[in-house]
Amino acid sequence: MERIEFDRAYYIKLGERGKWEQSSIEEGKMRIGWTNVDLEDILRGNWETIERAIRYKVKNTGSATHDFNSLKTIHNSNHGDVWITFYDSKFWWCRLEDGPILEDEVSKYRLADGGWHDRNIQGKVLLTNTLPGNIAQLQAYRATSCTVRPFDTLRRLINGEHTSEFIAVVDAREELVCRTEALIRHLHWKDFEVLVDLVFSGAGWRRRSVVGETMKFADIEFEDTINAESYQVQVKSRSSLDEFCEYSGRFNRDEFRKLFYVVHSPDDALAAHEVPPDSGVVLVPPRRLSAMVVDAGLVGWVLEKTI
Repeated sequence: MERIEFDRAYYIKLGERGKWEQSSIEEGKMRIGWTNVDLEDILRGNWETIERAIRYKVKNTGSATHDFNSLKTIHNSNHGDVWITFYDSKFWWCRLEDGPILEDEVSKYRLADGGWHDRNIQGKVLLTNTLPGNIAQLQAYRATSCTVRPFDTLRRLINGEHTSEFIAVVDAREELVCRTEALIRHLHWKDFEVLVDLVFSGAGWRRRSVVGETMKFADIEFEDTINAESYQVQVKSRSSLDEFCEYSGRFNRDEFRKLFYVVHSPDDALAAHEVPPDSGVVLVPPRRLSAMVVDAGLVGWVLEKTI
C-alpha cells in the first residue's frame, strides 16, 4: 500500500453507543444517524431545512450547531480525507468513496473506499492499548464526530512511521542490547544462572525449585500461578546442537507447558538451528536473552557482576 497522504481527518462514532460499529466495519460503510433529516434534502443541499429539523429535535443550541456541522462535514467529505473510529479493541481508519450519502433499511451511510483498515500500511495491527494518548483519548468523545489533531501523529500511525527522536532511542536500545550481550558472556556460570532466574521471576513467574542444584534435566522450574501452568528452564553457558537435542528430547510435555533452553554461547550449529514452533521447547539465544535483560532493567546487575 502506498503512503497515505491527507489534509483533513475526522473521528466518527458509528451509532449511539456503537450500535453500528460491527455492521459498518463488516460492510465497508460509515453508518450515520439523522433519522429526522430527509435524504432528499441532503442530496439537494436544502441546508436551511435540514438545520431547522435538527434544531427542532436537539434543543441545546451548541449541540444542535455541532450536529448540523457534523452532517455537513460528512456530506462534503471526499476521498482525500481520513476517517477513524474504534471497534473490537482496535483502531480503524478509512477513506470514503467520492459520492453521495446513501440510505438502506438500517441507516444513512457513506461507502468506505476499500473498506475499513485495522492495520497500518506496513501491516501492523493497530491495537487501542498501543496508541498515542492524543489519539486514544478520542474513544471517550461523546458527540458524533470531530476533527482529529494533530495530523502528524495520525499520519505516522497510519503509515507506520516514527519521529527522529523515536528512531534515535530505538537505535540506542539496540546498541545497549548488543553491548549487554557481549557483557553477559563474561559472567561466571553461577551468576549467569542467577541472572536467568531474575529475568523470569521479574516477568511474574514464581520459582518453585532451587536454582541449578537437584534436578537432572532442568535448572529451574517456574509456576504461572494465574494460569496454573508450569515451566522448566535449562541454563547453559555453552552448548552444542547435539546437547540441545538431547535435552529437548527428554522434555516432558505432560507435566510442563514449555522448556526454555537459555544459552549465552551456542556453537554455530545451535545458533543456526530453527526450533519447530509446536515442539514445546523455546531456544533463547544470546541476543534474545540480552533484550530480556535490558527490558527487565537488569543491566546494572550485570555491570556489578562483570567489573
